[in-house]
Amino acid sequence: MMGRMPRFASARGMAWTVNGKPIKDHDAEPILALAQGRSVILELVNDTLWAHPIHLHGHVFRVLSRDGRSAPHREWRDTVLLAPRERAEIAFVADNPGGWMFHCHILEHQDAGMMAVIRIA
Repeated sequence: MMGRMPRFASARGMAWTVNGKPIKDHDAEPILALAQGRSVILELVNDTLWAHPIHLHGHVFRVLSRDGRSAPHREWRDTVLLAPRERAEIAFVADNPGGWMFHCHILEHQDAGMMAVIRIA
């Protein structure tokens, strides 16, 4: 299953966003609702001029590609560093039910809205 593309961006320097919205509440509506046990590929897009370490709680994933080129190493991880203007495809199995934070690990960016929730049920 190919998931919708989470886009990480800055809104006129005032807020960091995921899919165009600053999200500051971990109880917010999930950006993705996935069936438990599904294999998922997400394309992450960094629309900013800054690097962002993007972290997914509750799961581990493999980076499949960066900017359309196959990743040379596919080790298991829970964070991927997205370079400025970079795209990366990650793959994981949605095997852990619950609402999981998906956010930039730079706390100022997370606090300013660069976080979201992925729901597994």
